[in-house]
Amino acid sequence: MAERISFTRTSATRIARAVRAVENARPAGQSLEFRTQIIDGKKKVFHVATFTGSWSIGSAKTVTFKNQTNTPNTVSATNIFFPVTSTAAGNRDCAVAKDGTAWYLIDVVQQTTSIIVLTGVSLGTAGLQFTRASITVASTATESVSTISTTACS
Repeated sequence: MAERISFTRTSATRIARAVRAVENARPAGQSLEFRTQIIDGKKKVFHVATFTGSWSIGSAKTVTFKNQTNTPNTVSATNIFFPVTSTAAGNRDCAVAKDGTAWYLIDVVQQTTSIIVLTGVSLGTAGLQFTRASITVASTATESVSTISTTACS
């Protein structure tokens, strides 16, 4: 059950005056709008971009925004997170973000490859058993070959 609300005579007169003023006023043009306003200097901006070559930590590199034809479509961004050591030719995709007036590298598409890792060896009744797992890793790994000579097995 709602409680009764009461006003003093002074408050009721003031409210009535405000209501009459609004009802008798001409429309002001635009209606009231309630929206979030972002101050330009404080907003964060995110872009997908490309760059070439390697990119060491602490260094700046020119990146070109993807799918943007507006000028300028390049900025200088700083890598503060991890070294990009790839020497692959061509453009590499990356993500950059603007904080204040500075641009920073956020992420880079890493080259990957699948490898087989030996996780166990056991001697069963049928013979020597190898347990292996397939793992996807960054392709910066080096490969080595181990050979067991056939004479050592006889």
